[in-house]
Amino acid sequence: MTTSLQRPYLASYCMIRAHDTILVQRRFNTGYLDGQWALPSGHVMDGEDALAAASRELREETGLIVKPDDWRFVCAMHRRTDRTIIDLFFATASFSGTPRICEPTKCDGLGFFPINALPQPLAGYIGVAIDCLKGSSPRHGCYHGEGWS
Repeated sequence: MTTSLQRPYLASYCMIRAHDTILVQRRFNTGYLDGQWALPSGHVMDGEDALAAASRELREETGLIVKPDDWRFVCAMHRRTDRTIIDLFFATASFSGTPRICEPTKCDGLGFFPINALPQPLAGYIGVAIDCLKGSSPRHGCYHGEGWS
């Protein structure tokens, strides 16, 4: 019997903190979780590490600049939707610039919101990651699996 190996997508997520707030954006016209609030994020490109991808995606989506060395690892997820994804979540309070919507065809809302009063609807797995950031880790600590029955 031959077992095939998973070939997951790798994604980096950006948790930008400013005092007791966190930056979130509302997805729009992407075909995935449209209308829900989420974090700036994106796929890691071939030849790129996850920290560099987080900095690149943040700049592309919001105009904010974060040096790759300024990210702190928060948690990891292994999810199955229509594909298999490994999500890595990174946080920082060290950034430069003013956030703005740089991809208006994919995002129709962006702002800092109190971490305990986030806009709704918030994508469920994003809420799990934010709980990890706040220190209320789920059952498996800094790891979360989703979509595996």
